Parts: sequence; C-alpha cells; structure tokens
Amino acid sequence: MRHQQIVDKLAASGLVKALDEDLARGIGHQMLGATKSPDALREAVTGPILERWRPRLDSAKVRLALAALLHKYGMASPDITDQALTAIDELERGVVLSDAFSRQVPAIRELLLSPPVPLTRRPRQPKPTTFHRPGDVISFELRSRFHAAFVREVHGANEYPIVEFYQGVFDRVPVPSELVGRPSARDRGRARFAVIGMTYVPDPAGQVVVIASGQPDGPVGEEPRPGEGLYTLSDILGVQRAILGFHEGQSLHAGGRSGADPDLPGRP
Repeated sequence: MRHQQIVDKLAASGLVKALDEDLARGIGHQMLGATKSPDALREAVTGPILERWRPRLDSAKVRLALAALLHKYGMASPDITDQALTAIDELERGVVLSDAFSRQVPAIRELLLSPPVPLTRRPRQPKPTTFHRPGDVISFELRSRFHAAFVREVHGANEYPIVEFYQGVFDRVPVPSELVGRPSARDRGRARFAVIGMTYVPDPAGQVVVIASGQPDGPVGEEPRPGEGLYTLSDILGVQRAILGFHEGQSLHAGGRSGADPDLPGRP
C-alpha cells in the first residue's frame, strides 16, 4: 500500500491536491535555515496546517488524507493518526467509499501505524497560482473568528493575491455592508500581504470565503511613505500568525454585540 493509493481511494482529488500543496509549502519553508529535529519539524508544520484546515476537520476524508500525506512527508502525529483511524471507521460505517477501499482497510491501517521515513530534502514546491481577482472581498477564518480582507491586486500572471486586512474581528462571516469605509487593520501598508497559496475559489479548506467581487474600494488608511515597503510577502500558513498579531485586542463584532473579548486569541 502506498500513500497515493490511500488518497486516490478518497475520491476527493481537489481536496487532496490543496492539502498536499499546503503541506509541501509549509514543510519546505520549515526546512530552510537551521536543521530541525523530526519532532520540531512536525510541530512547526502541523500547528499552522491544523489552524488552516480547522473548518474541515469534521470531515473523515480530510482527517485520513492529512494523516496519509503527513506520513508521506516523513511525519506522524499520534493525535492525527488516531483521528485518521477513527475516520476509517466512520467511512466504513457510512459505506461512503468503494469496495476497494474496504478491502484495503487493513493495509491502510498498517501503513499509517508504521514509522514514517524522514525526509532528506525539501519537497517539490507547488507553482504559485491564484483564482482570486482584484476587487474580491474575503472572509478569513482563524480560531473560530473571522477577519475581512480586500484583494488589491494580483501579482504576475495570476501568481498570488496582494490583500489588505480590515480593522475588526467578527464572530461570523461579515457582510459587505459592514466593511464600507472601515479602516485598515494597520496604516501605511502594514496590513497588506502577498499571500502565496491563497489559490482556490472556493477554498477546499473552508478558511477563505469570497463575500463580494468587483468592489472598487478597500480599507481606508494612510498609504506607505517613500522608502517603506508596499506589502509583506507571506503564504497562506504564515499569514495566520500576522493576523493574530495585528488583531490582538480588537473588539469582536456581531449582530449588535461588540466590545472587548477576553477570549480573543493572541499571538501563539
């Protein structure tokens, strides 16, 4: 049994492709610079991946695909493996997949429980691509909070979007009218990010949702001054930490309720 055989049997090629790309990108980033121990590398990768895919972790297919792909890249998390084994049982009970999947369940379990072979080189990096367009307004979910951003432009030949985040944190997907005239989360381009890996519309991870398209104006704020950076280059995993940082302590907005929120997560 091979890893690709497992994910092929899930009949979810788009989901698997997106998850695989996120993992390859995250692992590749973490393998730059000083060498990390296998445990340190796994922790550095799985934390942001779980944050990004949290909206889809109730899916048995996602949990099984995550364990299989992590194992392919030389990593195994006991918690993720346990959840994958439970996911296999769920898929079996629901007769969700083919008879071929059922016949291979013992081999799938055996592979997931076997020690993975550690990576010796960075995985091949996916080509930057985006289907977002200038004027898109997006909702970005993180730790059950929602952050809005405006796609200012797309770099190169549809490589990646450059987004600017609005001020404010929501407890549900915001509506466009709530963002009209809203300030930027930080002035002078400090809330603008080129987000490599913000690719698909709709987003298979469920984290990024387009709530409006073709909008002429984004967040209100002071433009960068001469000599200052226009935006920060990041990726779909790394931008999560930045969001938590510049939204720390802001009010939570929802349906007439606002004010300081003691449970608003800070920098991890």
